[in-house]
Amino acid sequence: MLKQVLLLAALFTSGCFIGCNTTAQNNTTFAPVDYNEAFKLGQMVKFRDSGAYMARTSGTSMEPVLTKNTIIIVRPIDFDDLEVGMTVGYTNKDGYRVLHQLIRRAGSEAWIAKGINNTREDAERVTRKNLLGVLYTVLYNEASEATAH
Repeated sequence: MLKQVLLLAALFTSGCFIGCNTTAQNNTTFAPVDYNEAFKLGQMVKFRDSGAYMARTSGTSMEPVLTKNTIIIVRPIDFDDLEVGMTVGYTNKDGYRVLHQLIRRAGSEAWIAKGINNTREDAERVTRKNLLGVLYTVLYNEASEATAH
């Protein structure tokens, strides 16, 4: 328990995880913890009604940076603070949460987003109404799993 609390404290007080690694192949920064430990850490975070939430990714649209089952934290952001290149969460017309990268403005009230592994832009625009927040941190990525040597 103490190890988890210390890792969690380090996560929010430093610019990087303790022992973080960046792989040359996919430029992903990750915590050296397994999936179950990362999930427990995510559940321990107290957001104090900030609107931030923990989520698990699915699909391949953000590979190689965010692989399937990546555990992430998304936090609210003001629509006017969005910038090109940010990875944001929004709710699509079918009610699904989408996490994609902003590629350009679409007028003053919308953004065009795209999964970095997708060939096409998202059909729906990111707006004030459907914006959930910005990717805040990654608690787990497949790249953090130990590899056989």
